[in-house]
Amino acid sequence: MKQMGIIGYSSPDCGMERYYTQENMKQLLDDWEAENRRLHESELLEIAKKSAREFIRDADGETYTQEDWETYLTEDASRVDKDTEEAMTCAIDEREWFTRAEYIDSLVDDR
Repeated sequence: MKQMGIIGYSSPDCGMERYYTQENMKQLLDDWEAENRRLHESELLEIAKKSAREFIRDADGETYTQEDWETYLTEDASRVDKDTEEAMTCAIDEREWFTRAEYIDSLVDDR
């Protein structure tokens, strides 16, 4: 009887290095997004308050849509810098209260 050796595998993790690298990169990105979001938190709320006043003025009595509100927030945040825009995008993805269209009136009242 012939003995079969291990063919093509130099270690138990052979081929997994790419997977581990990708997972590590995802974790680093998640950590950066969380830190960036934390650093810009108060600034994002101020942007949302300013954007709410403009949004209501420009809506001219029409119903507020979530998509339009998110566009306003993202555009206003991008005028500050790229990190602020990324933080706002993260806040929108996490559905923070100030990124939701139903709270626009509350933002205007909270000066």
